[in-house]
Amino acid sequence: MDQPDAHESWADLIQLQGAPQSMPVRLQQRRRWAGPHISRRLLYFIVLVILPTLMAGTYFGLIAPHRYLAEARFIVRKPASISSGMLTPSTPDQTVQSGDEDAYAVRDFILSRDGLQAALNQGGLRGALAKSGNDPLWRFPGPLLGHTQEQLFRYYLDLVSVTPDVTTGVSTLRVQAFDPSDARRLAAELTDAAEALLNRLQTRARQDAIRVAAVEVERTRGLATAAQQALTSFRTRENMVDPTMLAQTVLNTITELSLHVVEASAQLDMLRRASGSSPQIAPLRSRVAALEAQIDRERATLAGNNLSYAPKIAEYERLVLLRDFAVRNFISALTALETARLEALHQRVYLERVVQPREADQPAYPHRVLCVLVVFGIGLLIYRILRPAAPVVPSLRAQFR
Repeated sequence: MDQPDAHESWADLIQLQGAPQSMPVRLQQRRRWAGPHISRRLLYFIVLVILPTLMAGTYFGLIAPHRYLAEARFIVRKPASISSGMLTPSTPDQTVQSGDEDAYAVRDFILSRDGLQAALNQGGLRGALAKSGNDPLWRFPGPLLGHTQEQLFRYYLDLVSVTPDVTTGVSTLRVQAFDPSDARRLAAELTDAAEALLNRLQTRARQDAIRVAAVEVERTRGLATAAQQALTSFRTRENMVDPTMLAQTVLNTITELSLHVVEASAQLDMLRRASGSSPQIAPLRSRVAALEAQIDRERATLAGNNLSYAPKIAEYERLVLLRDFAVRNFISALTALETARLEALHQRVYLERVVQPREADQPAYPHRVLCVLVVFGIGLLIYRILRPAAPVVPSLRAQFR
């Protein structure tokens, strides 16, 4: 009884594994497992790939406005300082130097709220932004960008960029707008505003230089006047114009008297040797003594007491030295003032436009096809990461175990 049952079970197993009628059963089992899996995959693909791509295509194809780019290139230069010997309005042009720090100042100005104000006042920025259409991402004021001044400033920084080149010194200004004429006008107005800023800064610097030079001129003029008055008071008090000239006269007198003393002494020696009792000896002795006494008196007028010329000469030379020093300082201050005034007549900093902004004949942004392809690629990548895994269909052998 046991053996027929065993043979029947093996026969049933062989029939189930090898019989042709078992194939539809396996297909039905696979379809039953694969049906829900394919539906979930399709749903994921539609949600993650198809819908974002259709939305991106709709936005970039129908809603996103054209953005035109205007580019201007400029360089900031400044002439070399005018030398003190060049003090005429007909001074030729000086050597031009690069002003890197001024170029960075221009960049900071354009990318600041002052640059935004210049774009609003002179460039008509609000009118240019009104041409963005119904795009919620670029419309200002709008639901996404807001309506405050701070949000407008952030929006302005998305439209304007300044890139200085440290190698060549040329700065590149790029301005985006929804109309080519607006982009060109905004770029031109921003460069004009930057040049006006440089002129204001240099005007203030020149005015400060002139003011300081004028104050120094007045100070040195007062010192020179006081020194000259002190010298005049000395001459009036001492009743002499130049004590050094009087002292030179006294020295000349002493020199002449000394020559006479030498001659008289020589004659006296000759008479003593020739005839010791000559009546001419006594007059010669008196003459020599008188000459020597006169020399002593002349020397006393030069130095020896408070009434001599020595202290007067010292005071006079001190006053003359102070006057000459004050006059030289006054002349230097006048030269500096004239130099400052001459430099004020010239523009110290130049914003030279290397490339003028032009109206673009085709939009630069957005890259519609590329953006749609990027959205499609990102969605496909996310789908590959998040797609549902295929279920494992249990084998027939596992079912009969």
